[in-house]
Amino acid sequence: MKSETIDLRLLHYFVATANTLNFTSAAAKLGIPKSKLSKSIARLESELNLSLFERSSRVVRLTEAGRLLYRRAEVLIEESSHLLDDLRTMSNSTAGRLRLAASPALGRFLSEELFPRFLQQWPDISISLKLSYEYENLFQEGLDLAFRMGKNRDDSLIERQIGAGNRVLVASPEYLLSCAPIHQPSDLLKHKSIQIFEGDRPTWVLQRGEQTEQVNLNVAFQCADFVSLVNMIKGGNGIGHLPWFVVRDNIASGELIQILPQWQSPPLPISVVYRQGYNKPARLAELLKWIDQNTHLFQLCAPG
Repeated sequence: MKSETIDLRLLHYFVATANTLNFTSAAAKLGIPKSKLSKSIARLESELNLSLFERSSRVVRLTEAGRLLYRRAEVLIEESSHLLDDLRTMSNSTAGRLRLAASPALGRFLSEELFPRFLQQWPDISISLKLSYEYENLFQEGLDLAFRMGKNRDDSLIERQIGAGNRVLVASPEYLLSCAPIHQPSDLLKHKSIQIFEGDRPTWVLQRGEQTEQVNLNVAFQCADFVSLVNMIKGGNGIGHLPWFVVRDNIASGELIQILPQWQSPPLPISVVYRQGYNKPARLAELLKWIDQNTHLFQLCAPG
């Protein structure tokens, strides 16, 4: 290695190129000429005395050294970004923007139950919340923390379980009046489902104590938005198997009826995940404290 230090700008260019594996796309994203990007990568490789990319006429791949540098460089760039952000807000360490992510349904829940009082407590903090069903790469997206329901898919992140939630069976009162009584899970097979995207014939896993049943219903309507699913169920179009926290108010108001309340899905963990190996900004530390003080909000399994 020719140099004892690495230029952070060159690392930034390298990470952008590694994200896309396309010099043209990376240059456009960075807002620099492709020639400048190519020269910068060549300079970085020269300083390291290592090849970081395998280039051919058709593809660009990371070398083994490139893959190692990519993992470390993401952390370094994020650290430098947060360091600058924290330095700018040293006069008030609990100021600045929190970049968060959650699924749409969980995000709506957070905006009702968790964030309002937190922002009242810390008025110099702002929140940018990305709603997506994807498990975002916190490094690439520049996110401080993500709320997730289900198993964490990234071992490089710190995961803290803060609660659990499950799904329940629901239908409209009008729908239930028009169909045969449902006494056991096998009775559901005569019905169609209102369903989040989970395959053409989703398998619903239901538990009652030590008993487990699996049922596969034909689909009447699928959508990636729970509000739309609830509207279709209220319209009498089928049976839904939705998170209890999404439909609990509809059940309480009588708009929806919980079917087979003794049969529910197994609980899924609700967790927060954030990056390892970096010094948390004070605003993120305060959010984590706030979550710890309000974990009762995330006990979202239906009674029964």
